Amino acid sequence: MEKVDYKITFWGVRGSLPVPGSKTIKYGGNTPCVQIQIGDRLFIMDAGTGIYNLGQHLIKQKKPASGDIFITHTHWDHIQGFPFFTPAFIKGNRFALYGIRSVNLTFEDLMKGQMEYDHFPVSLDEMGSSINFHELAFGTEMDLGDDVVLRTVWNNHPGGCLSYRLDHGGRSCCYMTDTEHTEKIKPDFLKFAAGADVIIYDTHFTDKEYAGYEGFPSVKGWGHSTWQEGIKLVKACGAKKLVLFHHATYRSDYDMEVIEHQAQEQYPNVVAAREGMVISL
Repeated sequence: MEKVDYKITFWGVRGSLPVPGSKTIKYGGNTPCVQIQIGDRLFIMDAGTGIYNLGQHLIKQKKPASGDIFITHTHWDHIQGFPFFTPAFIKGNRFALYGIRSVNLTFEDLMKGQMEYDHFPVSLDEMGSSINFHELAFGTEMDLGDDVVLRTVWNNHPGGCLSYRLDHGGRSCCYMTDTEHTEKIKPDFLKFAAGADVIIYDTHFTDKEYAGYEGFPSVKGWGHSTWQEGIKLVKACGAKKLVLFHHATYRSDYDMEVIEHQAQEQYPNVVAAREGMVISL
């Protein structure tokens, strides 16, 4: 089998809401969106505001676009960019959207909800591209074609959430955002992430913030983890590279530099995600 490029590009790295401004220039202020390009296959993890710039990049290529978009869950910061994803409005383009349902609504209903007229002037049904919806469960293993294999695991996050892993040609990337660690690493997490080349992990908080300090309450139960727990996971599952992700809104570029340096002192192969960063496997 011919070895093709496996490239990871970060278009949105921030959690909760966009934070543009002079203090977030280096790492970026857009909410989650990560492009994984494996040869000619386009895979997109989440559709936060970062997907807008990805869409403009695809438009500039001046050719039909098709791809698979994996939504971890439908909290606003992970879907709020989709109504502005220009390629989805162009006839002839084709996209498959994957995600989980809620108790009462299908995944398709959840994605359409934010584009109802009370919230947005153009409905999802008016997008010109072909859009197909697929519901996933945790523990899924699926052949996506072209020797790309998808795996999922259930995250510890309010309302439910999935992590995704893409394997191809002996290379792998785990996208594990919006998950809260447990006292002991879950066995299914260790199995899911075992030997991965890259783990993109939810490091929204620090251990100090998670526990509560200086009058601030503990954030236990909020559904997010820490960079310290990310390092524990990478070491425990034998993965190679850790990418700190889902940065808190209140973190400036300086704050992120400090955290990145602290993390690298504990595990050298760590980097904080920033918009425009590319990792090639």
